[in-house]
Formats: sequence, structure tokens, C-alpha cells
Amino acid sequence: MGPFAANWLVERINRAYVQEAAGRYGRGRVLDAGCGRRPYAEFFSDYTGLEFDRVRYADAPADVWGSGMELPFRDKAFATVFSSQVLEHVPEPWRMVAEMARVLEPGGHLILTAPHIWGLHEAPHDYFRFTCYGLEHLARRVGLQPVEVRPMAGYWVTAGVRFCYYLRRFERGPLKPVVRAMFALIQLLAWGLDRLHRVESDAWNYLLVARRPV
Repeated sequence: MGPFAANWLVERINRAYVQEAAGRYGRGRVLDAGCGRRPYAEFFSDYTGLEFDRVRYADAPADVWGSGMELPFRDKAFATVFSSQVLEHVPEPWRMVAEMARVLEPGGHLILTAPHIWGLHEAPHDYFRFTCYGLEHLARRVGLQPVEVRPMAGYWVTAGVRFCYYLRRFERGPLKPVVRAMFALIQLLAWGLDRLHRVESDAWNYLLVARRPV
């Protein structure tokens, strides 16, 4: 649906950031912890997808089924560990970060995205939101060295897309085409305003890259 979908802009931004990070830091054997339907598999070469939810993703079976808090892999098994929009759904996210660090080989990178300002979703399994400092803290406490923490856009994108999600409750019947047109208008306007005045403290999402020391 492109810009006529309420989540078009955030998905486009997230995908662009992940693709760039994968190109810069993704190498060797890659674990996608919480792969879902594997939307980012094409950005990595030697890819292994792990998923926990067998019911939701029964139509897109993972390479390995298991929990991010108890990864079923040996120590130092992967050159890169990737996880996108999963950490907020883990009841003990510090355990998952520790597990991802454990399976990283020395010199390997963790690439992680997680929300900062976002609405409740996938209830009741929605537990946390993360600041840039919180993500750095989680990395450091398990011995990883933060390489970068990047906000994905700023206030205008956050506000615009959150407003689109509010409008979704009216996306039915004769109002559907009107609401979808509003999705496009609001998101394109928010994207433009964000480029003019980007307030990163109100970013909807962050990307963390951290390295396991040699």
C-alpha cells in the first residue's frame, strides 16, 4: 500500500537503517534473533533465523525455534547477531542481550533496533521502551563496546506516525479511502518537517551497534 498504510514511513526508515548497518557491520555467520517472517534476511549472506512464537509465525517457519533469553547455540557461534523490534517484547531484556553477547565471536557485532516512543502493541507481551543510554547500558553490562546508537528520525516522524495509528480506528467503511489518503499526506509532511527540524530526543526508535572485544 505504500504511503497509504499507517506504518509505511517507520517501516521504510527502519529498513533503511538496518540495510546500512548490515552493509557496514554484518559479516560471516549471522543470527537473526526474533526473525518473524525474515524481512531483513536479504541483507545478510550466511543467515540463520531464530523465532520464539510458533503460533504467530507458523506460516513462516524459522531455521531454529527458541527463546532469546536462552539461545540454543554454543558460545562464539556467530560473527554477527541482529535483532529488530524484539527487545521490548522480552520480559527480561538484559538476559537476551547477555545471550546475544555470549554467542558473538570476538570482534563480532550486535546490530539491534528497539523503540523509544511508541504505543502499546502485541499485548500483553509488550514490556519495555529504551532510551539511547539504556541501550548502551545493556550492551556495556555484558561486556560489549557500543560503536554507535542512532536515533531513527525525530519528533515530527514520531508525532506524525503516532497520529496515523490513532486514525486507524476510523479506517473502515466509507471513511477508509479518506483515512488512507490522510495517512499519505501526514507521513509525507512529517518526513519533510523532520528533515527541516529534527528533534532526536523524541525519536520513535533507536539503532544500536555494539562490538564484542577481541
